[in-house]
Amino acid sequence: MRKLRGMHWCGVAGAAGFVLVFLLNDAVKPNYEPIRDFVSEAAIGPGGWVQITNFLVAGALLTVSSVALSRAVSRWTGRLIGIYGVCLAAAGVFVADPVPSDRGTWHGLAHNLVSLVVFAALTAACFTASRWRPTPTWRWYCYATGVAVPVLFVITGAVSGTTGLWQRLCIVVGWTWLVALHLRAMRES
Repeated sequence: MRKLRGMHWCGVAGAAGFVLVFLLNDAVKPNYEPIRDFVSEAAIGPGGWVQITNFLVAGALLTVSSVALSRAVSRWTGRLIGIYGVCLAAAGVFVADPVPSDRGTWHGLAHNLVSLVVFAALTAACFTASRWRPTPTWRWYCYATGVAVPVLFVITGAVSGTTGLWQRLCIVVGWTWLVALHLRAMRES
């Protein structure tokens, strides 16, 4: 039981820490505009190691937390968060290309693919978790997040000039839900 609680805290730390680190990095990274630039673009160039490390550490912590979610919430929710965590770490291994870019690299393409899986797995996890000890409020929160994340993800790709703002909103909405899921799982267990 204590071990599972520690794994849930890994999930809280991974999700909340990821957001905190990229927001702090947004404020200090030179020649980086968070309203315009994707979070992943902070991994490019000088100081890029901060965002790369952020992806790796958060991904590892969230992957560990998936074991606790499998036991406390549901097998599918745990599996989806496990996929999410592994792909989040892979997003750090495969550095993004700058946007816009005249030509893409293989690692930029790999980054985009694993990032797509991150958001898809998180969205699916919202819907699988909505069935776990449902209350009207919990179910509504899961459904709202499960709809908001892909909608914000699409808006991010559809606008120019404010893509970074929309992506950050998407991440904050999704990662906050993940923190709430882990805290609820600890309280309910």
